[in-house]
Amino acid sequence: MASTGIQVALVVLDAFVAITAIGGGIALAVGLEGNRFPAQWLRRTPFRSYRVPGLILAIAVGGSALAAAIVTWLEPSIGAWVSIGAGLVLTGQILSELALLDQPTRPTKTEVFYLSISAAIVLISVQILLWG
Repeated sequence: MASTGIQVALVVLDAFVAITAIGGGIALAVGLEGNRFPAQWLRRTPFRSYRVPGLILAIAVGGSALAAAIVTWLEPSIGAWVSIGAGLVLTGQILSELALLDQPTRPTKTEVFYLSISAAIVLISVQILLWG
């Protein structure tokens, strides 16, 4: 079993990603972020609005992180695997943003922040798996 401190750290990171991805994804999907994310940034994507990208953020990124937080809290050795998956989903989402969005600044501070969190999630998960 993982030490309580490392387990709590992983749960907190997973929960933070879940809350912010679900909230941010819903905000994007319903159009609350139109001023921050103009539709012209989507011109290199198959999307014409942020509805589907917002749903992907909320469901795939937020949902996987929420599952990881819950499973890690209940069973750290299994949760570590779920957290690795959630961290990779987050990384994939950010790398997709960087590759597809026609945004003026690359990468943004937010993208660097969340890439750092995804790396921390994966590294902490590996530590739990290797050293319990």
